[in-house]
Amino acid sequence: MKLLHKDIEKDNAGQVTLMPEEAEDMWHTYNLLQVGDSLRASTIRKVQTESTTGSVGSSRVRTTLTLCVETIDFDSQACQLRVKGTNLEENQYVKMGAYHTIEAAEALAIDTLLISDNLFRHQDVPTRSRYVRLVDSVRDNGGNVRIFSSLHVSGEQLTQLSGVAAMLRFPIADLSEEEDGSSSDED
Repeated sequence: MKLLHKDIEKDNAGQVTLMPEEAEDMWHTYNLLQVGDSLRASTIRKVQTESTTGSVGSSRVRTTLTLCVETIDFDSQACQLRVKGTNLEENQYVKMGAYHTIEAAEALAIDTLLISDNLFRHQDVPTRSRYVRLVDSVRDNGGNVRIFSSLHVSGEQLTQLSGVAAMLRFPIADLSEEEDGSSSDED
C-alpha cells in the first residue's frame, strides 16, 4: 500500500490518502477503518435516468463518494473489503444521506477482459454460464470486455492460451507460485 498523503493531529484525528497496490492491502485498510470514520473512494454506482419521452434506463457510472462508515466486513479468503455507509457529499449521481456499499473486490482488479467467443458456445452449460457471469461482473465493475472471434488468428491464439486473459488494474497473488510449491513437495 502506498501512502500518498498524511495529516494527523496531536489528538490522533486527521486524514490519510492510501493507494492499494495488491489485494492484501485491503486487510490493512480493514484494520485502519472504524465505524464513524469518513471513507472517500472511487466506486461504481447504478444510476437510473429518465429520457424526455419518459422511458427509464439505467447505467453504471464511476463516481467518487465520501461515506460515513457504518459497517465494515472483510472476507479473508478473497481479500475483499466491504464498507457500508451514508453519503456525506452530494454529487450529480448520489444524494447526501443515501446509502452505498463500497467493495479496492477481486473482480475490480480486472481492467480489460480478453475472452474467446468459443467459451460462450461451450458444450457444458455451467461452464458457459460461468464465463457469462464473469463478463457481466467485469462490465458491472467498470471494466472493458473484448470478445475475440475464434475464426480470426488472434482468437485462435487466445483459445490456445485457455480462451481467457485479463489486464489488471493492480497486481494480485500469482497462483503459479502456489502450484510450483506444491509440485516440489511431491519430488
